Amino acid sequence: MTHQPENVQKPLKKGFRHHARKLHGRFTKYLLERDTIFATAWVFIFILAVKVIPLPNIHFFDPIEIGLEDFDFNDIAYSNLGKGNYANLKLGDTTKFDHRIVLINIGHADREGIAYIIDKTASMNPKVIGLDAYFEGPREPHKDSVLQDVFRKTKNLVVVSRIKWAEHEKKHKEEKGKETVEEDKDHFLKDYFDSSYSQTGFGNLTGETIGTKRHFSPYEKIDDSTHYCFAAMLVKNYDIKAFNRLEKRHDHNEIINYSRRVNKYQLIEGDDLLNGSVDESALRGKIALLAYVNNNPDDIEDKLFTPMNSKFAGKSIPDMNGIVVHANIISMILDHNYINKLPSWVSVIVAILIGWLFMSYFVHYYLESHIWFHLVAKFAQLAAAILFVWLGMHLFTRYRIKVDMTLTIVVIVLAIDIIYFYEAFAVWIHKRFGYKTVFHQKQH
Repeated sequence: MTHQPENVQKPLKKGFRHHARKLHGRFTKYLLERDTIFATAWVFIFILAVKVIPLPNIHFFDPIEIGLEDFDFNDIAYSNLGKGNYANLKLGDTTKFDHRIVLINIGHADREGIAYIIDKTASMNPKVIGLDAYFEGPREPHKDSVLQDVFRKTKNLVVVSRIKWAEHEKKHKEEKGKETVEEDKDHFLKDYFDSSYSQTGFGNLTGETIGTKRHFSPYEKIDDSTHYCFAAMLVKNYDIKAFNRLEKRHDHNEIINYSRRVNKYQLIEGDDLLNGSVDESALRGKIALLAYVNNNPDDIEDKLFTPMNSKFAGKSIPDMNGIVVHANIISMILDHNYINKLPSWVSVIVAILIGWLFMSYFVHYYLESHIWFHLVAKFAQLAAAILFVWLGMHLFTRYRIKVDMTLTIVVIVLAIDIIYFYEAFAVWIHKRFGYKTVFHQKQH
């Protein structure tokens, strides 16, 4: 009978512990050196200077800035909805059909046609009706009169309204090269039939000019009045408890938790509704959303860019009708499926701590293994970028927590170049004033 030596695994364990200690030492050996701390500070000073100091004649960074300002790493997760569940990597579309919401396509119906669709919808007893159509002025008197009568008698109708945000208007004019007049407050815009219906909700999405729609404001206070968004008003009529939960969050800039494309809601054509092809059970007790719905992916009329766009970078074709965006917001509120944002100061602290740690690691190789410095540093930058992007996406998809790791990645990327600038400065003040620095004895 042979006896297995007890220490067979010890060399392996010792080797693992040895390499772990070496790696730990490379990250921490210079961690508390003044030079490491100051060099890390220089990174943040440089970032702050680029943001604060105006450089009107320098446009080298414009293409990069324009390309990145409308990109979010979490778009990768959203774009996979409908192709597979990113959170658990199972193939197939696992998103549930939302039976609470019904989309009714009004197409290009005129005002009289819209009136008939609203009236027919109301006769089928939905809990609440939402109309995403804005009427700017008078048209044909007879048709206007028919629509006005329907508005007055349909008490469970919420009609979309608009808010003119002063800040957005100013930015839009600046982008067009027009002169701007400073406006100190937002304005609620009334449409032609405003006095004929009792419930409205503004349809603006936060930051609505161009680009991807990621946020919405649940309510805005204008001229001592509180105005709720279109989705919030519909939820208020459908589920008051869900509405109260939204109010208690006190967040004026909620992230839209997109979960469904148009194929995950029941879609009824207005003509089918009017000719009696739709059973009353399809609408009874539900949220009926009336709007223009275009289910053709190649037709971009009345469509917006969303994170669910199949091209999460370099988007070229808008992918979702506005009413489907509102439907996603309603689904999110009803399900209490919010995305929670970590405060900006948390992102800054994380960037400082991780940047400091990586700066110590880079300084170690810069001083003691300079021949390998660039190779190791570039590999560490790539690995860190992949790790932190993955971590941010994992927290987002698994726990619905949005962590902005952009600053952390930028700090790590800039750290190498800052080391060269800091070294030159540190050696200069060492020679001039006797400043003690770890760089003055560096040998290449």
